[in-house]
Amino acid sequence: MASSTTGFRMPELYVTVHAIERYQERVEDVPAAEITRRLNAPVFQRAADFGAPYVKLSGGQRVVIVDSRIVTVLPRHHSVGSFNPCRDHLYERCEHG
Repeated sequence: MASSTTGFRMPELYVTVHAIERYQERVEDVPAAEITRRLNAPVFQRAADFGAPYVKLSGGQRVVIVDSRIVTVLPRHHSVGSFNPCRDHLYERCEHG
């Protein structure tokens, strides 16, 4: 884990274009570079390290983390149980029939 006393910095999480677009739509319309910076805050890094699937933002939206990638931002009233990456045909780790 990263330590500010050693100067070690964790590698940045990969933030998908889809996640950036959903952040702009559902949280705040700011430049992509700013969103990438925000979504690489220590809380997201630690959540990814622990294998947490979501980080809830102060506005109620949930940032979704899959395999150390931030893949989307769910709206505030979205049911967390309804997100299953295997339902997305682009998610390569699932078998699609």
